[in-house]
Amino acid sequence: MPRDWNALAANSDGLYESSDFKHAMYQLVVQQCIYLRQRDQAVAYRLISAHRDAFAEAVALMGLRLGFVDRHELCYVTQDGGTQSPMDLQETLFLLTLRHVYHTRASAGDLTPDGDALIDIAEFEESYKSLCHRDFDGRVDTLRTLLKMSARHGIARAVDAPEGDPQPFAIMIWPGIVEVLSEYALNRFGADLKARAVNAEAAPAAQESTS
Repeated sequence: MPRDWNALAANSDGLYESSDFKHAMYQLVVQQCIYLRQRDQAVAYRLISAHRDAFAEAVALMGLRLGFVDRHELCYVTQDGGTQSPMDLQETLFLLTLRHVYHTRASAGDLTPDGDALIDIAEFEESYKSLCHRDFDGRVDTLRTLLKMSARHGIARAVDAPEGDPQPFAIMIWPGIVEVLSEYALNRFGADLKARAVNAEAAPAAQESTS
């Protein structure tokens, strides 16, 4: 990797400046998934894809791993090794449900040509209850907030509901969710949820023994 981005910019025949590389790097790290089809990400995707080795080495210095899914024209970064950022229980269950729904749709071949899964709120809530053994305890506003969080990371977002559909919005799950929520991440989430459940069950028992 060059000491800075000036050398790569100089070799682009005036097509890019060093600031373009810096901005692409920032987008990649902050947004986690970058798609060619997203208008505000297309420049960054092309730049990263054309200089894969340089960006891979750059993110590796941050403990991240760069990957590509060429058939969907996306790139992504995940944390390398066992260091993972903690998430609260609601976010964890939400993301697990999205990942489960996407897997189900993909297995049935029910994805858009771009590899997206379009679902309605009812399907999300039913899947949440089946997977988590509890009702989704948030309101529509809560779901919308969680989707804004997932949209920032290229996982899923709220989209307009089909014409004539009374639901306030539909949910579009992007293919990047498969890469961001790897099998390792799913196993980690499962262990974390089990620990939380044990602690939650132990707390009332401890209170009763001290009363």
